[in-house]
Amino acid sequence: MTFTRIRLISASVMLLAVTSIAVAPAHAQKFPSKPIHVILPFAVGGLLDATVRAIGQNLSQSVGQPVLVENKPGGGTFIGMEACARAAPDGYTICVSTPDSLVYNPYLYTQVPYDAEKDFAPVTNLVFINSIIVAAGNAPFNTFKEMIAYAKANPGKVTWATWGAGSIPHIYLEAVTRAFNVDILQVPYKGAGQAYPAVLSGEAQVTYGGLGFSMAQIKDGKLKPLAMTPDPSPLVPGVPTMKELGAEPELPGYFGVWAPAKTPAAIVDTLASEIAKTLEQPKIKEFLVAQTLIPVGNSPAEFAAFVAKDRVHAREVFNSMGLKPSAAP
Repeated sequence: MTFTRIRLISASVMLLAVTSIAVAPAHAQKFPSKPIHVILPFAVGGLLDATVRAIGQNLSQSVGQPVLVENKPGGGTFIGMEACARAAPDGYTICVSTPDSLVYNPYLYTQVPYDAEKDFAPVTNLVFINSIIVAAGNAPFNTFKEMIAYAKANPGKVTWATWGAGSIPHIYLEAVTRAFNVDILQVPYKGAGQAYPAVLSGEAQVTYGGLGFSMAQIKDGKLKPLAMTPDPSPLVPGVPTMKELGAEPELPGYFGVWAPAKTPAAIVDTLASEIAKTLEQPKIKEFLVAQTLIPVGNSPAEFAAFVAKDRVHAREVFNSMGLKPSAAP
């Protein structure tokens, strides 16, 4: 081989190496290059569903790709969260849930089809929720204290719609029954989208959920406000907080975004960053204010640290309440 040929080959190899280095970042910057699927482990129609769809619509405009929301309710959020955990870790499938899925379930059930700590990568906390316990407009009580008095006089006749066993409405039901030593019957549904219609139709008498989601029915007299958590609201003046009533488990309500474990950190960071930008958009801010939601949009590291503390606190609360893990929701 001649010296000139060796030089040409060497130059070609160097050019190829330089070209590869230059192209590599371009490939990394292409995410997302196809639609992003968002799994919700609750039924259509609840506050989580409405919030994620509103944010997703605006997020799709920012990233230039469709954001497709898929509801997979059932099994105490097991069905939807397992589907998320088993999805390809490429950032194109993520999930959004309340703390039920990845904070409470591991302490409430002996058989969970995913590892809450190992199967998911924290992306960001979307929002904190100011929630309310409401009763049907035709319920035989008008205030929280009247509900307790009625439940004591009529054991098992007050029905409380939850989003399934182990959901945060169920935890608040447990807190109420233990604090006041009353017998209230849980009626499980597949999310707020089913629980609220059940109360409005008379299938159940009481439920729990985001304040903004129930304000229209409260104003129309179709729902009665009983108790706020964690903070009071000027929208429902005079309604006591659960802390004031002595039955606050102090478990924060929030919507968290997660990706399958092993999703590249750069993609997780991109998702968190784009979601944070979306939360700052005027239309989204207006929507969140109307729903009395508090936007967060923190970093993956900040969200992971928050969830770690929330898990410790939840374990302490459940132990203090004497809740024992069951086999399944």
